[in-house]
Amino acid sequence: MPLLSRFLLLAVLAAGAGPAMAAESDDALVKLCQAELATRLGGTAHGETFIVAKDVEHRAERVSVRLDLASGEGRRIAGTCIFRDGRLFDVKQ
Repeated sequence: MPLLSRFLLLAVLAAGAGPAMAAESDDALVKLCQAELATRLGGTAHGETFIVAKDVEHRAERVSVRLDLASGEGRRIAGTCIFRDGRLFDVKQ
C-alpha cells in the first residue's frame, strides 16, 4: 500500500475515533458528577439516583456537566460540575 494511502487511512480512522473517545470521556465525567451530587442528596441512604436530565458543554479547557437527579424516594437535586483537565474543579447547585 502506498505511503499516501496509509496516511489517509490513518487520518480517517483517527478522525472517527475522536468523537467516540469524547463520548466515553463525557460518560466518565457524567458518572463522576452524578456521584458527587448523590452525596449531596444524601448518598446511598436514599437509594439509587437516576439522571432525569443532563447537558455536557465543552469550552476551551473546561467541561461543564449539568445534571438533574432524582432518588428512588423521590428527592431531587440539580447541579453543575466543572471539570478542568479531566478533574473535578467546582460544583454549583
